[in-house]
Amino acid sequence: MAWYDWFSSFYDRSLEPLYREQRRAAAVALRAHPGQTILDLPCGTGQSFDELAPAVGPDGLVLGVDLSAGMLRQAADRARKRGFSQVVLHHSDVHALSRSALAAAATRPVHIDRLHIFLGLSAFPRWEQAFEHLWALLAPGGRCVVVDVHAERLGLQGRMVNLVARADIRRAGWRPLERLAHGFTRTALPSLPAHGGQFYLASGDKPA
Repeated sequence: MAWYDWFSSFYDRSLEPLYREQRRAAAVALRAHPGQTILDLPCGTGQSFDELAPAVGPDGLVLGVDLSAGMLRQAADRARKRGFSQVVLHHSDVHALSRSALAAAATRPVHIDRLHIFLGLSAFPRWEQAFEHLWALLAPGGRCVVVDVHAERLGLQGRMVNLVARADIRRAGWRPLERLAHGFTRTALPSLPAHGGQFYLASGDKPA
């Protein structure tokens, strides 16, 4: 995580404009309602908070989780500056995350209504197990949105993205959701050469 801790100091300046449109699309697809709880993992510097926090309102909850302490410091600063009191941050590895730990961080029981995974499945080392673990935390009837980049063959830019993000954008990150969800859909999102591949948005509901 030392790389991401260092990267966090200039992550927003370098990359926020590249993903703004895709983050908005993810929030729309999530279909969150006021008072609900969203698990945002990895939350990074909190770039999605601007869309997620207003969606659940002041009575809702956005649980931002990341393994990088540097990213979480930036996320905390963003939430504070924007007055997002409904944002609660938690430092954890995805595989070690538990509902009880989230409840302790939020100081109240949590019922995870929405699962938001933005640029995570291309980066998690054991990504399929990570998704299954997060899916287990999602409440029955809840909704999941996965947004990531995919390239079957890596060009120069794709190799650069993998190097900088410590990722593998060759993964078909939508497959686990497709296998488990009801009403699965996958759509292409606007993509730029700098993304290294095709942005996609996959969504589906957990059976009740």
